[in-house]
Amino acid sequence: MVKNLKKIIWVFSTELQIPSDLAGCILPANYLKIPKIIIKQDTNINKILDSNKPDVIIFGKCLNSNTINLAKEAKKRNIKTISCFNDWHFKAETTKQEKQFYLNNILAQNTDHIVVKSLEAGITIKKNTGFSFNVIGDCLRYNSFEISTTYIKDPKLLWFGSSSNHDTLLMGLNEIEKLKIVSKIFIVTNISQKLIDKLKSNYYKYIKLSLISFSEINLINVAKASSIIIMPLIEDHIRFVKSSNRIVDSLNFGKFVIKSKTTYHTELDEYCYVGNIGEGINWYFDNYDKVIEKIKNGKNFVQNNYSLESIGNQWLKLLNTI
Repeated sequence: MVKNLKKIIWVFSTELQIPSDLAGCILPANYLKIPKIIIKQDTNINKILDSNKPDVIIFGKCLNSNTINLAKEAKKRNIKTISCFNDWHFKAETTKQEKQFYLNNILAQNTDHIVVKSLEAGITIKKNTGFSFNVIGDCLRYNSFEISTTYIKDPKLLWFGSSSNHDTLLMGLNEIEKLKIVSKIFIVTNISQKLIDKLKSNYYKYIKLSLISFSEINLINVAKASSIIIMPLIEDHIRFVKSSNRIVDSLNFGKFVIKSKTTYHTELDEYCYVGNIGEGINWYFDNYDKVIEKIKNGKNFVQNNYSLESIGNQWLKLLNTI
């Protein structure tokens, strides 16, 4: 329960359930029974404030300048505000990113508290802006499966993610191919001709690929049938500030996770094989008892720390300090 029964609204800039808002904002808002409001470019912000009379406003991803107008008006009315940020790496490479970073910066200047998905993201924001931050991660998005302890000599592998991570996928596939590991790998993603052409041009001799269009049900079905989830990662400014939700969800599925060595999301390393993706597959075959131990401990860790209840309680703790 929020102390003193504060009236809170959670504001979004679009009716679309974009991934960054879903796990970090929409699901916690639903869990805490906080009303959600869409602010479009033509929304009457004074009417919103007059009719809802909030004590606190939480902002999801800012996609229009009217959201900033709302934050400024809230400040005039002494309404406390919280901004949620993700993927803010300060090295805009496109006009779209320049606009997004501009909106992020102005919104941050006009809110009282900033919430980020990871400590690494918070440090990046602090370094570039001087803004203080609170860390509240994304919550688990999917149900878990019962852990199978049966050794499978030809395990199915899964990679899932969006097109922004296709470069990491290609890196991981190359690490497997170079070690001549015969593998069947399911790829659940938003399929494009660019991805198809790239995979064909690489010509994998030892890897058999199955491309599956991303949807929640497709991901769940493929994850359930897989034994290993591969999570190749690149150490760059873009990935450094991303949420750990793909790793966390993979551990929650109760599967063996192989991830690249990075300086971010290291709190999850002890529950995964960390290093070359191909070498991780070989480690699976040679250390199956340790594989099961990592799976069990990893699933337990993420359910204790990233469940909707846990993330909801972290939000309550912050709200009760305001």
